[in-house]
Amino acid sequence: MKKKNFIKWGVVAVIAVLLVVFVVNRDYLADLFRGMIYKPSEEMLDIRENLALTGKGSFIFNASQPVLSGRAEFNAACRKNGDETAILGCYTEGNVFVYDIDSEELKGIKELTAAHELLHAVWARMGNGEQKQYTKALNEVLENNRDVLEEEISYYDNNEKQEELYVRAGTEIKKLPDVLEKHFGEIFKDQDKIVDYYNSYIGVFNNLKAEMNALTVEMETIQAQIDTKTTEYTGGVDALNAEIKEFNECAETAGCFNSQWAFNTRRAALLREQESLEYIYNEIDGLINKYNELVEKYNADIVYSDKLNQKINSSVKPAEIE
Repeated sequence: MKKKNFIKWGVVAVIAVLLVVFVVNRDYLADLFRGMIYKPSEEMLDIRENLALTGKGSFIFNASQPVLSGRAEFNAACRKNGDETAILGCYTEGNVFVYDIDSEELKGIKELTAAHELLHAVWARMGNGEQKQYTKALNEVLENNRDVLEEEISYYDNNEKQEELYVRAGTEIKKLPDVLEKHFGEIFKDQDKIVDYYNSYIGVFNNLKAEMNALTVEMETIQAQIDTKTTEYTGGVDALNAEIKEFNECAETAGCFNSQWAFNTRRAALLREQESLEYIYNEIDGLINKYNELVEKYNADIVYSDKLNQKINSSVKPAEIE
């Protein structure tokens, strides 16, 4: 009987230990199971490979079961409030969704989005204490990169700002405080490569914006030149017309010109003025042609920019995209 009781209590003890282990490691075991049953698509396999994840990074990536989603599936998962702004991905209810954007121009956008949402998954697995230990470093990142980050995180409420700053620091900034360099090094073998994906994608939009700004400045400069020369030309035409009228009246008045030489000299002077005005007219015509070329280029950039923005915005219906 004593032996049976010993065995019974031994089994109870083992079960108790297993229960404690399960409770303590519940989240880890859930991630382990989700990762084991995860069946990524071929393209998602390529994306995972391109991210060059560490063992920890791959573990959380698989546990988050990232999927490339078409418009309907993506909107159902990621658009909860009817917002029509562009959303590239989301991390919701333990799953990562990446909008399946088909664009040769925006190379790296899917990798960047997958990395971005992966860091949301990493953040979600931290305790409050672990999250707070990065506060000082993240504030330093924001202070040193306000031109890149301040506007981006301004759209989030106070409860979300720190998380979004953390995610964007890991995917958009190369030079980081040591504590963050070490941390992101536990997720990505080469965090700079992730930032390169960001720069490749956002660079397309930044280059377009810079070009359009340059075109605007050039158009404003040319428009000012057109206005100045038009004023000069109009004033010159009015003055020349008055002089021609005076010349004709004088030519019809006996004795007004005291010699043929005086007549010819005055006429030659008027012809030179007329040639000067024609030169100014041709200059204006050339400036107008140049201005119209710039307007055409600017409008083409607007169309191209709109096309790219429509491609990354799942709220835009396919029929609306040319």
